[in-house]
Amino acid sequence: MMSEIKTFSMTDWLARGAFECTCGKIHESGTKKVVIEKNAVAKLPALLAEIGGRKPFLLSGHDTFAAAGEKVCAVLDAAGISYGKYVFSHSPVLPTEHSVGSAVMNFDYSCDCIVGIGSGVINDIGKILAKATGRPYLIVGTAPSMDGYASPTSSMELDGRKVSLDSTFAYAIIGDLDILCKAPMKMLQAGVGDMIAKYIALCEWRIGELLVDEYRCPVVDGMVETALERVVEAAAGLLKRDENAVKAVMEGMVITGIAMKYAGVSRPASGMEHYFSHIWDMRALALGTQSDLHGIQCGIGTLLSLKIYDYIRTIVPNREKALSYVANFDLNAWNEQLSAFIGPGAQAVIEDERKAGKYNREKHAARLERILANWDEIMEIVNCLPRYDEVLALMNLIGAPISAESFDVTPEQVRKTFTMTKDIRDKYIASRLLWDLGLLEDAAQLL
Repeated sequence: MMSEIKTFSMTDWLARGAFECTCGKIHESGTKKVVIEKNAVAKLPALLAEIGGRKPFLLSGHDTFAAAGEKVCAVLDAAGISYGKYVFSHSPVLPTEHSVGSAVMNFDYSCDCIVGIGSGVINDIGKILAKATGRPYLIVGTAPSMDGYASPTSSMELDGRKVSLDSTFAYAIIGDLDILCKAPMKMLQAGVGDMIAKYIALCEWRIGELLVDEYRCPVVDGMVETALERVVEAAAGLLKRDENAVKAVMEGMVITGIAMKYAGVSRPASGMEHYFSHIWDMRALALGTQSDLHGIQCGIGTLLSLKIYDYIRTIVPNREKALSYVANFDLNAWNEQLSAFIGPGAQAVIEDERKAGKYNREKHAARLERILANWDEIMEIVNCLPRYDEVLALMNLIGAPISAESFDVTPEQVRKTFTMTKDIRDKYIASRLLWDLGLLEDAAQLL
């Protein structure tokens, strides 16, 4: 199986259906059909027929309806298919309770299925609406900008922080290259940013398995790594809106969503680089600071993470330094810093830590011994990462933003963000490793 992964296409993965994996799980994708080709929207009537959809409800943003909604309506009209629709009047559509409420209140209950027309936020709201109404869901993607198309969760803002809510999956994903290739360049760059994030995600998944016995599936790991390689190879064509490059990014986004469904966790897709983005989003929500597209922030978070891993390569672990650092760590003072920097959303983060207990000194001492005993293996994993300069060159090649200063985050705020990434989720990531080693603040000074 492992030798075949490099040759597998997205169609191959979908065609496998449910299968028993060497990791011990039975993997199955909720998404059954993916069509990424020119004029793919023309396949919509046939896909609706597969689910028995006679009257779809179209959910779209103002901008995404202009990009693809009119084409969708024309196809449905030509096929004699009636439909209801709701188009948000404002732009951008925000991932909030208010937006979900608007979609629910405007839903036409005579409709028997839902078709989202958009990308990140519209897709997330569409999946929540589908779960709430018990209708099957399809998505017409308007940009290859994020990896949630095939994911059964929705990334939303709730009580001042970013959360992943269980929602549902899309039965079918339609990626019309005539539409995708016309997406704003920044959204194409965001797709690459979300894909290169997988360098860090996969590295930290492997380290988490080694040090804290996390579940990890080598097959899922290989799926995402192969999709990442294909995106990197094709990225040079993105500025020319080359169809093959755009298709590679869209397929990478979809495969990553399928990988998360297979694994049952977000590990194949996100690590420390995503937590830079989550914190910037939380600050924007609570404090009114600026933020950017999720994929743009993840791309910048990846560059920052690679700087940290370049530093980790130089470390010689010291048991006494690590134990002394943790003995002097003031959790109450730290929680005050979290609240001041992140805002009200920090309270949920602090509560999660009370349950996880990652700052417990006995647990730390046990982790430290595993780190020391396995340092050579940790280095082998880290050395599989590209260097910072290599990924910086790729980002410059496609013209993507490379610094958080592009949305007014100062270097000092970047350093604070880095030290707080370890608190956002209960995953073992680089900032947790450096805290365990007593080197977190040393590493932050390099950013």
